[in-house]
Amino acid sequence: MILATLGRRFVVNAHFPGRPGAFDPGQVDPKGSGLPSGGCVRQSTTLNGFWWRTWRVLCLLILPLLWRSQFVAAQSVDGTTATAHEAWIVQASQGLDQRPLDALALIQGSGRRLLALRAYLRAGDSLARRWSGTQAQLALYPATPEGKAAMADLDVILGVFSAANPGYGLRVNREPRSIEVQIRRWNENPSVGAVADALTASLDGQYRTAAAKPDTDDIRRALMDWKPAAEAPLAAPGLSAHGQGRAFDFQVEKNGHVIAGPDAALARTRWDTAGWTVRLKLAVNSAGHHFSGPLDTPYEPWHYTYIPAVTLAPP
Repeated sequence: MILATLGRRFVVNAHFPGRPGAFDPGQVDPKGSGLPSGGCVRQSTTLNGFWWRTWRVLCLLILPLLWRSQFVAAQSVDGTTATAHEAWIVQASQGLDQRPLDALALIQGSGRRLLALRAYLRAGDSLARRWSGTQAQLALYPATPEGKAAMADLDVILGVFSAANPGYGLRVNREPRSIEVQIRRWNENPSVGAVADALTASLDGQYRTAAAKPDTDDIRRALMDWKPAAEAPLAAPGLSAHGQGRAFDFQVEKNGHVIAGPDAALARTRWDTAGWTVRLKLAVNSAGHHFSGPLDTPYEPWHYTYIPAVTLAPP
């Protein structure tokens, strides 16, 4: 500590010439010692010229090493944690379909990857059936028999709702959400990041201080059993029903203004309390019960998924 304090004092003085007591190579001790005059070598110093030069060299050599060692130590802690998270991802993702593996490679941050991996593991055998299409694949959906039937049923819902609620209307988002778009939103959404942080904190609490490293079954079980305080507001990339063109979000409008939209924070007040959840449900059922919903987890009273009479393979 003494060495560091004196060394820092020397370095500060040496780098600010003109400051009282600062080292100035142009100043020479008038007594002819060959040492600079000023604050680093004062008249009252008890160090002779040889020992002072030795002390200065030690400061310049040792202090950078001490500061660097502290920096490296801090890096090694963070690096070890990140390495452990990545190792868990590799362990738990063994045997998955190539498509979720490709998605994991594009997700930013080990926490968000672990959260997505949790969803893939929990999907089980339904993962392949639920997997989203690419932008190119989804562009073909509206022209398919299923796509045409879904659009026709949506038109029926909009007409029934307007007739039952004079002065109000429905707007529906018919745009599918490709795997590319889902990954981008997953990477950017701050609420997803918060849930991911909670998941990694839980895993760290279980395994970072454990004497033995967790095996594959341990990590998978911990991921699948973990329950967040609040679910992520987005489905994991690849598992959104929007990614097959079959999910639709409705909004209630009056005079061109949205009065009940897809806002999770206002789901209870703008939808349930105002009665729009029930009114939308009645209109949706008028289309022949081809839709399931609303979505329970996370709760989205505006979200419905189209289920055709004969389920076709995704485009």
